[in-house]
Amino acid sequence: MINVLLIEDSAVFVMGLRLALGAADGFGAVDSVATPGSAVSFLNSHPETDIAVVDITLEAETDGLTLLGIIRDAFPAVKTLVLSHYKKPAYILRAISSGACAYLAKDSSPESIVQAIKDVDSGQCLFFGETIDSAKITRIFGGEEKLQARKPQGLTPRELEVLQLATSGYSNPQIASALEISLNTVDSYKERIKGKFGLDSIVECVAHAVADGIVTV
Repeated sequence: MINVLLIEDSAVFVMGLRLALGAADGFGAVDSVATPGSAVSFLNSHPETDIAVVDITLEAETDGLTLLGIIRDAFPAVKTLVLSHYKKPAYILRAISSGACAYLAKDSSPESIVQAIKDVDSGQCLFFGETIDSAKITRIFGGEEKLQARKPQGLTPRELEVLQLATSGYSNPQIASALEISLNTVDSYKERIKGKFGLDSIVECVAHAVADGIVTV
């Protein structure tokens, strides 16, 4: 039996998902919390939880994307699946890079959501719902192999941070200050980013990354 924790602040959505899971075979306890803090407390006291279904836009002190990383590091036995209104590649990249096994949009059919939870529990990983262009996401990661490594375009998490800050208009000194690194290190990261994109300037990298949804403006 699959024990599920719904981390969702919409009572209506929780009710609908509870009904869908309750009507399906193979599920045990289906609990819900509305905030990241409550999710951590629940998982600490319920080690039998198998799957956490996470909304990334929680109205709380920590967003769902940050919570994914917390669950990955603190509760490695718990697998995570994201359900979100957002289909932006930048959100999907962050979710997958933060440990999510799957990412589905909330306009997915109830049947596909239930099946996705079962698939994640059985060990399947890195797939997307029927309303998300999975081929585009795979391309953004630089192919299936790099998707498995969860590194968009082969970028490390820190390189992705530098690229996002550059996209947001941060100067090199501002990036160095924000990330608490030296200016030389910022330059080194930018050179690596250009090399991985195969482009001559960081401006071109930013344009390419924005067009593909790797970063947001």
